[in-house]
Amino acid sequence: MLGDKGLLNLRENLTFDQAKMVIETTENTKGGKDLYLKGICIQGGVKNANQRVYPVTEIGRAVNTLNDQITGGYSVLGEVDHPEGLNINLDRVSHMITEMWMDGPNGYGKLKILPTPMGQLVSTMLESGVKLGVSSRGSGNVTEDGSGQV
Repeated sequence: MLGDKGLLNLRENLTFDQAKMVIETTENTKGGKDLYLKGICIQGGVKNANQRVYPVTEIGRAVNTLNDQITGGYSVLGEVDHPEGLNINLDRVSHMITEMWMDGPNGYGKLKILPTPMGQLVSTMLESGVKLGVSSRGSGNVTEDGSGQV
């Protein structure tokens, strides 16, 4: 599973506090409110819970790729409790990434919670004080020492 045997599915998990999550609400054009989560989505240069170290340059490249997709008009969607694979299951979509940026070794994101069944579940939990963490996924090559390319 390591080295040159192909791309691996990579995942990083951060708790609400580790991700420095902030909950924001804004008025929308329909007279309602939109709910956002903003915080660290992925970290570079540190060993994560998976015992992997993602180089900051690779994290920056991935963040730039996502930004290019967002500014190019693509919707970058996320799920609740996403599966191991990289496919998006539309029935599990809870949020859309609206912004990504780097601050030092950290890749930050702003996530708009959508009015889907899973998004409404997330909204209810956040409004009730539940501290949800963030989990990022991608693909890349990993070496025996846990380093590699995203």
